Amino acid sequence: MNSNKLELTLELVRDYANNDLKHFTDIVRTAFTDVDPVFLRPRYDKFFWHCAGSVPGWMAQVVLANADAESDGSNKLLKLWQSVNYNEFIEEKVLFHAKDEARHSRLFVKLTRMAFPSLIGKKEENAKKDSLVRITKDMLIKSEFIVNELTLIDNLVQMNMGEIRTRLHMELLGPAIHAFSPENSKSKVKAILNGLSHDEVVHISYIASLIESWCETGDKKQLLILYRNRLQDFHEFTIRQTESAVNSYGAGRFPDLLEI
Repeated sequence: MNSNKLELTLELVRDYANNDLKHFTDIVRTAFTDVDPVFLRPRYDKFFWHCAGSVPGWMAQVVLANADAESDGSNKLLKLWQSVNYNEFIEEKVLFHAKDEARHSRLFVKLTRMAFPSLIGKKEENAKKDSLVRITKDMLIKSEFIVNELTLIDNLVQMNMGEIRTRLHMELLGPAIHAFSPENSKSKVKAILNGLSHDEVVHISYIASLIESWCETGDKKQLLILYRNRLQDFHEFTIRQTESAVNSYGAGRFPDLLEI
């Protein structure tokens, strides 16, 4: 496991939160040690760069896929916000997060166009943006179904683990997007990438602070079990996401990436 990437993310989160987050840090470290997720293994990095350097158009599709993932995340966060009416602080943070994810989805489309202008035209860019979630005032209506606190915590842990995975992926994706970008776009691309990476830290941080508080007043052991289980889910999900590319482009060199 490439623990340096994880430690960098945890350090940035602690700095932003202005809190040592000792319980949250311990939980995340323990979960990653126990699961050893595929997306933090050196072989995963090698496969990424193998495909980026040898498969035409692959990088553009990876960047564009992030737009759909961010849009899907925005929709899930909105539904979570709609189902909570008993914690104003969490509601405010979740709605802000949902709007940020919707904004990010369009930034990934913009990045695709800027880095790979020969593969996606302005018309395709606009059409893709129109297909993504956009949160409007008429959508800000609470649901009749209200989730209990345990379900809320589980959802936040899932979101937090997803954001951690995205932040770790950006350590690969950011340099690759910048490298592929035309010279006249590199400075703007870098600014967008830096903004996206910072936002991921912000998103991780508010949930990390909530987890820290819950550890101090609740059951830290149960939160660790929850993090470990959800990280295992993301580990297996990443393997399913990677399987087609490994089979198509791995040239028989990366079968270990498909081992759960």
